[in-house]
Amino acid sequence: MNRALDLAMLAFGKTHPNPHVGCVIVRDGQVVGEGYHPKAGQPHAEVWALRGAGQAAQGATAYVTLEPCNHYGRTPPCSQALVEAGVKRVVVGAGDPNPLVAAAGIATLQSAGIEVALMDGAENQRAKDINTEFLARMEEEAAIEMARLQALAKSREAAGAQHSD
Repeated sequence: MNRALDLAMLAFGKTHPNPHVGCVIVRDGQVVGEGYHPKAGQPHAEVWALRGAGQAAQGATAYVTLEPCNHYGRTPPCSQALVEAGVKRVVVGAGDPNPLVAAAGIATLQSAGIEVALMDGAENQRAKDINTEFLARMEEEAAIEMARLQALAKSREAAGAQHSD
């Protein structure tokens, strides 16, 4: 995980609005692929690492600094790329609070039979520290979306109460 965190730092300050992410793929104790997300719009860390690993990714363990994305944006979902590559285990540095991800990446991996481990301790804290701005922005966006949904529910409830009179 420390190597993946070091890789993520190679693009520090260049990935906005995306997070800083690194990935290392290990099979039989050997690094077979590694990568990082260089900037928005380019392939994510997992894709670069999988490209480097090729067929060696089958049955390997991927160490990813942030939960793999699970949505289509400028790039396809990394969770699906890991599934298609046939990795057997994914170790995640930190969860992603992005409302488009928020545990869905982990759920996709687990649904495909991939073992997922979420780091704690120093590696988890370091994964959060390198993405402080991104994580704060995602948590703020999630809170705004929750408030919007609550206001919508209240307005629908009020409208329903008016019609029942």
